[in-house]
Amino acid sequence: MATRQYKPSSNIPTVRLSNSRPFITQKAVLNSLHAQQIFERGYDMCANGLFSLTVVLRFIGTEEQAQAVETMVDDLLNKALDEIRQEIARMKELGESNGCETMISYTNSRTVEIQITSPRSIRFLAIIREFDQLIAAMDTLWLACIIDDTHYAVEAYQWKRRILRLAGQIRTLATRAILAARKKENAEIAAEEREPKLINELSATPHHELESTSNR
Repeated sequence: MATRQYKPSSNIPTVRLSNSRPFITQKAVLNSLHAQQIFERGYDMCANGLFSLTVVLRFIGTEEQAQAVETMVDDLLNKALDEIRQEIARMKELGESNGCETMISYTNSRTVEIQITSPRSIRFLAIIREFDQLIAAMDTLWLACIIDDTHYAVEAYQWKRRILRLAGQIRTLATRAILAARKKENAEIAAEEREPKLINELSATPHHELESTSNR
């Protein structure tokens, strides 16, 4: 059994490791090599970004900033999930029209157990699981000689690339949003630090010099 726990990414500003975070444990069976590879390469990347958006951005930014970016992420996740499900339906319809009713099995299925640290990471895991079902439908058609080797290889590669690109997009959105919020926060802190200094300088300036300056 493979275990995946939350791993803070060095590419995304995050909170201290000593902070206590809630989590739930989720298990998933991944049958195909393609889905297992997506999980290995993309899950932690995406989960780190999603945690940063859901939790960290609210520490250093505003609720409005967090909601704006989360809306963008929700759209990306929903679109990916819908497209995968539509493709699964298309593949099943293709199999049924060709009289393919074969049940498929795999030699090295894997059960992965992970710590879910944000609600949206469950949704990305759902995308990986749906992708696993898509590959199962493709494998069935391929073994039944309904789709050829080239078609299978190209389709599998393109879907893997799309899902990994999605994980990268979410990480990029998280990084940019948090860096922008932190930059704004630092600017506000610097402005607050300059204000008392300016007041002290004005207080130390002789009254006649202030009048002379204002008359210019």
